[in-house]
Amino acid sequence: MIVCKVCGNQNKDAEAFCASCGRSLDLYGEHVADAPPPPAPAPVAAPEPERAPDLFDRVKHAVGLEKPTPEPSPPSAFSVAPTAPVATPVDTPHRDAVAESVAPGPERDRIGPKTIEKPVQRPQPGDVTCPKCGAGNSAERNFCRSCGANLKAVAVVPVKVPWYRRIFPARTAPAAGRRPSSAPVERRWGGAAFRVIALGVVVVVVLTYAVVSPLRMRVNDSVGSLYATAHKHFFPTYIRIRPSDATASSAVSTHPARLTIDLITETYWAANTSTDKQPWLRLVFADPVDINAILLTSGAGNDFATIGRPKDVKIIFSDKSSVTLTLKDDPNADTYDLGSLRHTTFVEIHILSVYPSAQSPDVAINEVEFLRIE
Repeated sequence: MIVCKVCGNQNKDAEAFCASCGRSLDLYGEHVADAPPPPAPAPVAAPEPERAPDLFDRVKHAVGLEKPTPEPSPPSAFSVAPTAPVATPVDTPHRDAVAESVAPGPERDRIGPKTIEKPVQRPQPGDVTCPKCGAGNSAERNFCRSCGANLKAVAVVPVKVPWYRRIFPARTAPAAGRRPSSAPVERRWGGAAFRVIALGVVVVVVLTYAVVSPLRMRVNDSVGSLYATAHKHFFPTYIRIRPSDATASSAVSTHPARLTIDLITETYWAANTSTDKQPWLRLVFADPVDINAILLTSGAGNDFATIGRPKDVKIIFSDKSSVTLTLKDDPNADTYDLGSLRHTTFVEIHILSVYPSAQSPDVAINEVEFLRIE
């Protein structure tokens, strides 16, 4: 038979696992020779029945050759039966306790060993995660420290570090045995100094923006320009802006400069190019405005072909910036991009060249409006 070394259960030779604890008998079993069967008990001879006395026995008894067996006489009334010596009980200490401990009591249910679950160690960056229990293990381990599973075929699982830990990494003390208990924790002064400098730069920039008014206006203009450019390309929505007054370098008496802002297509401003070679038109706003485009209608309205139209123009703004445009020779209104202008108070349109007409030396502009991206 095979005896299990763990639980002591006896198993047959053909069995591979213990029937009691389930362990492998190849590892935890021991072959033992079968014990010989106990010997059969010797037969007890039955007592021979007493035979009745025959004639010869009676003659011997009568002659006296055989002494009869005396029968036991009844005890006398005055005889005292011998008494055995009575032992005096000795008062031994804890006798009752020993008796109770030796006395068999009711059999109790056996309580199996308690299984203490170890807390699963969370994976750290660079650890190998156990596929069975999820515990984290260092890269040099071959078996899980929690459940003993094989870790050779498991890939290293990167652990995502929170964004605030990348900026402010957690400070860890050196391993036990590498420093005395009273030594201070090693600090990463390089990273801390960089964070302090970066925070100081941010504070200085914010304070400078809040205190220095010209810088704040310039930053606002740049941001607004970028926003207007992006909005113009993806979600262009324009708001019309109309000047409050208009003046010109010269004008025909019946066609003054203010007719360019009256929103009437039958009226227009006209200047004589024979006396004013490069006439200009100045448009004034009541309050500073932001401008992104100009909406201009060339010509003299119904008399479009009989009077000259502006061709090349130079537009000058109140901040001294300028842009040169080539206008279309079209009786309809056309839109021209001006970029992103902030806090503009006036705009001047200088006519550099014209689309000429054989009937008249004059040049005319019908309507002028400005557009702002919302």
